[in-house]
Amino acid sequence: MTSCSSTKNIGIIQRDGSSFEKAIIVKSVSEEYDYVRKVCADCQLLGQSLVFEKKKPYDILQLTKSNGEDISYYFDISKFFGKGF
Repeated sequence: MTSCSSTKNIGIIQRDGSSFEKAIIVKSVSEEYDYVRKVCADCQLLGQSLVFEKKKPYDILQLTKSNGEDISYYFDISKFFGKGF
């Protein structure tokens, strides 16, 4: 019996928060801020938006890097949004 395996990751999405499709799945708002502190420690928060895309809730954090570049991170908040306290 032979096995056919592949090391290709076809269909796997790298979740880096750069778009709705690549939104980072979180369980709380604090996880959003923890992530941003880790990946963009020198960033300044400009704002936070709640957006629905295809009936799914997302938080988008808008930031400015120390070099003046604006960046946004997308977070899938469907695990906790609207679930109460």
